[in-house]
Amino acid sequence: MNYHSAVGFPARLGVRTRILAIALIPSLTLLGLGMFTAGDLVRDSAQVRQWIDDLEQIRPAAAELGAAAQVERVLSLRKLTTGEIVPELVSARARVDRGFEALVRADARRHEPSPYIPAAHAKFQATITKVRAGIDGRVLGPVEVYQYFNGPFTLFHTGFRRAQQVAPDPLFATRISEAVRLLAATEAMSRGNAIGVALWGSDGRAFPLEEFTTQVGFYKAEITNLIAEFGEPRNQLLAGIVASDAWQQISTMEAALAERLASHEWTRTPELPLSLQQWQDAAAEVNTKLVATYSEHLDRARGSAIEAAQRTERSAWVAGAVVLVGSVVAMLIAVVLADRIIRGLRRLRDATLEVADAELPKAIRRAKAGERAEIAPILDFGSDEIGEVATAFEQAATVAVGAAVEEARTREGVRSVFVNIAHRSQVVVHRQLEILDEAESKQQDPALLEVYFQLDHLATRARRNAENLLILGGSRPGRRWSTPVPLLDVLRSAVGETKEYVRVRVGGVPEARLYGAAVADLIHLIAELVDNATAFSPPATMVDVSAGVVGKGLAVEVADQGIGLTVAEFERYNSLLAAAPDFGFAALSRDSRMGLFVVAQLASTHAVSVRLAESPYGGVRAVVVIPGTLVDGHEAALAGERKVSR
Repeated sequence: MNYHSAVGFPARLGVRTRILAIALIPSLTLLGLGMFTAGDLVRDSAQVRQWIDDLEQIRPAAAELGAAAQVERVLSLRKLTTGEIVPELVSARARVDRGFEALVRADARRHEPSPYIPAAHAKFQATITKVRAGIDGRVLGPVEVYQYFNGPFTLFHTGFRRAQQVAPDPLFATRISEAVRLLAATEAMSRGNAIGVALWGSDGRAFPLEEFTTQVGFYKAEITNLIAEFGEPRNQLLAGIVASDAWQQISTMEAALAERLASHEWTRTPELPLSLQQWQDAAAEVNTKLVATYSEHLDRARGSAIEAAQRTERSAWVAGAVVLVGSVVAMLIAVVLADRIIRGLRRLRDATLEVADAELPKAIRRAKAGERAEIAPILDFGSDEIGEVATAFEQAATVAVGAAVEEARTREGVRSVFVNIAHRSQVVVHRQLEILDEAESKQQDPALLEVYFQLDHLATRARRNAENLLILGGSRPGRRWSTPVPLLDVLRSAVGETKEYVRVRVGGVPEARLYGAAVADLIHLIAELVDNATAFSPPATMVDVSAGVVGKGLAVEVADQGIGLTVAEFERYNSLLAAAPDFGFAALSRDSRMGLFVVAQLASTHAVSVRLAESPYGGVRAVVVIPGTLVDGHEAALAGERKVSR
């Protein structure tokens, strides 16, 4: 069968909830933004502290490894170029090994460990034994050894660039950048010293002169620039280093060495101003002071970062408290104002409900009855928006009363038209059936009799359609029976009024009689159900009509083999059949099955129950329960049941 599914409507929030939402959402949003801002500041402070902790966690180990690598580098180049036995090299190598292991452990304790340090350590462990053996056997070149021991400082520069990128504040990033420059200058001084030792031990053959002068020139220029950029008093340590005797000694030694290398006559140039040991002692002193300056610079940056984190935390708590207090005050004001509006809306709701539930229905009933209908004015709600709503509702109620009057007139007019047309059609059909009966009684030709029978069947269906209009118009069909009629005859008459009567199978009908007053309506009701079943089932299938005695009377079943209905459709149409809707264009327009409306009207007239359910074939089974008040001899029928079939 072809039915429409029911339409649901979503639940909606109440007026109070919506008004409070409109009032409270800005306040809650402000509170949320304030808390988010405060939380963001607290997170920033925590990030600063985490950044400081990570930096401090790895700084001592990195400084130790850097110093150890510088010592092993210069001693390795000294042994490689001079061939001397360097006793300090054994302890220097052990120091580097311990320093690298300490760096790996320190990195693992950080919040965000570096992926580069474990990789560099693994590479170091895989190559250091071979490199040291090459140094001891003097099979490696000075440049190769020099570049190998530059590796840790490349790792340090990578780590500092990463720290600079994730620094939580531009000032901290600047301080890290300055520290990187200090470290680069210190490393350049150490590299220049190592190259100088190699050149001294190899009579100028170990490295190109340009490499030596580049490193020396870079660290001197960088330290000079940093002194100028730092200004007083931050540059005092660097200025003190530049003014120290050790700085002057290594500067004199570097200049003399460069002059000797530039002359290309190593043995004919003047003696160098310092011995190798004096030179290395001065270089170690300057290197130590530069490292101390670098550490002091990082300490200052760390102190500034801690102060900034503390300020951020204080600002977060103050901002959070201010926003919280402001939001609470705003919410209280919003609640008070919203309650005023809600009280007015509740008064309006109570007044409008009184009109809608009591006064308006009374006025509509009076209007339909042709009496004078007026609605008392709603209470005065002022001239604001609530008052405008009250006025608008009064106008709507007045229009509704007027519309009810017009609808009553229109409905009565339509009913009259329906009934008038139906009566005229009924008169014509009755006359047509009389003529056909007379013609059938006089005709002996089988072919013509078949035609007459078909015409008789069509006229019977036309009579049922006319009766449909009468029923919808509130009138009753003209057919009447004065004596009880067998149920089997009622079912056969109903089947005979359908279009596909040849597809209908009647069986299992008890011997029972129905009172004549209800026969016409029951024939009509069952005919509509049978017609519906044949129309919405495959043409090759049968429709079964059966009946039985039940406790409440008689039950008639009409079962088809169609495609059936959904659960929602069953619920919808059973609701329609249980409570017949009032006649109206809107009711009819929602469904093309006028027969169901007719069935519902007829069922309500005689207290007959009609329900739809799924048939054994997957189609639809209509169950019609005829009350015992319409059955002649109902008690006897309950005592025994005799089945007859067509």
